Amino acid sequence: MMARFGCVLVWLVAVNSAAAFAPTTTQNAARSLALRMTTESAAKDPVKVGVIGCGRIGIVHLGAINKAPGVIPVIVSNPTISKAENAAKTFGVPKFTSDAMEVITDPEVDAVWICSPSQYHADQIKACAANGKHVFCEKPIATDLAETVEAINACNEAGVKLMIGLQRRFDPNFLRVKTAIQNKEVGNTIIIKTCSRDPSPPPYEYVKGGGGIFNDMAVHDLDMTRFLAGEDPIEILAVGSCHIDKSIEDLPGSEAFDTASCIVRYPGGVNAMVDVCRQSSYGYDQRAEVLGTSGMIATDNVYPNTAKIYKKDFTGNADMPFDFFLSRYFEAYVTETEAFCKSLVEDSAVQHGY
Repeated sequence: MMARFGCVLVWLVAVNSAAAFAPTTTQNAARSLALRMTTESAAKDPVKVGVIGCGRIGIVHLGAINKAPGVIPVIVSNPTISKAENAAKTFGVPKFTSDAMEVITDPEVDAVWICSPSQYHADQIKACAANGKHVFCEKPIATDLAETVEAINACNEAGVKLMIGLQRRFDPNFLRVKTAIQNKEVGNTIIIKTCSRDPSPPPYEYVKGGGGIFNDMAVHDLDMTRFLAGEDPIEILAVGSCHIDKSIEDLPGSEAFDTASCIVRYPGGVNAMVDVCRQSSYGYDQRAEVLGTSGMIATDNVYPNTAKIYKKDFTGNADMPFDFFLSRYFEAYVTETEAFCKSLVEDSAVQHGY
């Protein structure tokens, strides 16, 4: 199945409005983001936040919030209330609930982290805006274009901050590629390539209602091509198919795809190519490559160690790459959380990478 633009427009509108390109300034930017409090900001009352969703990613963000100076979590929610209770006990959060709206309407809360399933994001973002709460939301903003635009407009009209969780912008490997582009280390950019291949496909219930492979998976790669290009795309061609999990073929639109490719054209003739697949037999495959007029820079996968084995019939890494997104990107998730905390404490513009 092939479509020009189509549901990929959800990504384009989202990154244009909620993850505006911000230029890098230093080579070791990922490390330099450690929160630094001024004497003036340290004297202010702490920013109080709530977290919706106490699953895997919610716990990562909650842990980072708990360590950030000037920010304290005051309430968490999860539909399975025992998860909310456990998270509250683990991180010393005074209140927990099963109702996300109790987080959003809590008079103590200044900002909300939305870590719920994708289909709830848009309504929760709009509810936060209506209640004057700043918002950090895991990708995607919404599962369709109309809701994406509505959610962004709601935050703009309410004058609240909105940051979308695209953690690869804070990963040291991708940041090094960005630095090379900015410093012309490989000349002018000609081609950008990214790939994302998961170790195994997600459950059917995760895919159902999630907006499809372009929204819940390829969004990271599409955003990264724009981050590296430093421009807005002018044309997109997206192709999808199903090879791995035939059970999803009955789902609508791109939810029926477990494999997809995109070609993105940027101004000046720069082309980007993206391939994603929900299964990789050799671990979590996350790479980027940029070909320039005077060279090429590429990232490798991240391994748990640098050990290699040398044998008569094999030479290579002793272990497989990290096989779980939280292991691979843990530092990046923490750093993006700290970035939003910093913008709240200092009341500064949201930084979406460097």
